[in-house]
Order: sequence, then structure tokens, then C-alpha cells
Amino acid sequence: MFCRIVAHEAPATIRYEDADVIAFDAEPAATPLHVLVVPRNHIRSVAELADTELAGRLVLVSSRIAADAGAKSFRVATNSGAPLQDVFHLHWHVMAGDAMGHPAGIAFSRRTQKL
Repeated sequence: MFCRIVAHEAPATIRYEDADVIAFDAEPAATPLHVLVVPRNHIRSVAELADTELAGRLVLVSSRIAADAGAKSFRVATNSGAPLQDVFHLHWHVMAGDAMGHPAGIAFSRRTQKL
């Protein structure tokens, strides 16, 4: 599906695009700001990402998306492999919104507790 969006063959609300990267609204959105940032070239997952320049561009575009949306704090996340990854085209989730919890769960709890 993402390859079709990259090729402008499937509908999407595009937030950013250049020669290497495209960013579009996630449907359905999990948070008030939920944008997917993907490379134009098909790469299955972050585990297969070997281009450090492209990796940096994906992160910088993610940060720009959040800044353009006025997000004071935001999350950038990616998943690699099943069952965490549903769409096997590398993508970063840029998410922000007041209702977001801390993603680290137990690790965060341990850090805040005296061990």
C-alpha cells in the first residue's frame, strides 16, 4: 500500500515529500498527530536500512513534521518484523497529543523507582 501512496496511485494526505522521502497522515490515526514518514524506495524494515544518509533524512523529516504541526513533544517510532510490523515498507510513526502515555512502560517505571 505504501508503494502505491509513494507513486500517487492511492489517496493520502501528503504532509511532505522530496526526492527520497514522503510523509502522509496515518489512517486511522492513533493520536491527534499521527504521520507516517517513508522512504520512496522500498525497504522492508529498519533492519534492512543500510543507508545512513537516508536514515538521517527520515529522522530529520520526522522532526520537521512535528515542528510544522506545532508539537512541543512528540514520539518517533518504527517497528521491525512481525508481529510488531504490519506493513512491510519501512516507516516512521510521528505521533503527538496530550493523551499519549510514556512508551517505555515497565522500563520507565523501573527508572523512577528506587531499586
